Amino acid sequence: MGLTIHYSGRLKELASLSEMIEEVKDIAEIYNWKYHLYEQHFSIDELSKTDYNDKIYGICFTPPKCETINLCFLSNGRMSSAPNLEFFGNSTDEDYQKYLYMLSVKTQFA
Repeated sequence: MGLTIHYSGRLKELASLSEMIEEVKDIAEIYNWKYHLYEQHFSIDELSKTDYNDKIYGICFTPPKCETINLCFLSNGRMSSAPNLEFFGNSTDEDYQKYLYMLSVKTQFA
C-alpha cells in the first residue's frame, strides 16, 4: 500500500527560491536522484502580481520508484507544476482553475 501526498505552497520572498533550489539540488545529488531545474530567479517584483506568466520556477526531482516531486512555482509565487500549467493554466472555468495549484505525488513503490 502506498501513500499519495497532496501539497501546495507559496513563496513569500524572492530569495527563498534560489536557496530552496540549491538545498534540494544538493540532496538530489547526494542520493543520486534525477532532477530538473527550471528558471531559478524571479524578475523584480513578480511575486506581488496575482497573474502569472508562462514560466516555471524551481526544481523537480524523482526519488527511486516514486513519482516526480515538483517544488515549482509560477511567477505569482504560488506552487504549481509544468503539467498543471499546461492543462489548467489557460482555463476560464473556475472549477478547473483551482487544479493549477493542487499538487500530489504517489509513493506506492518507493
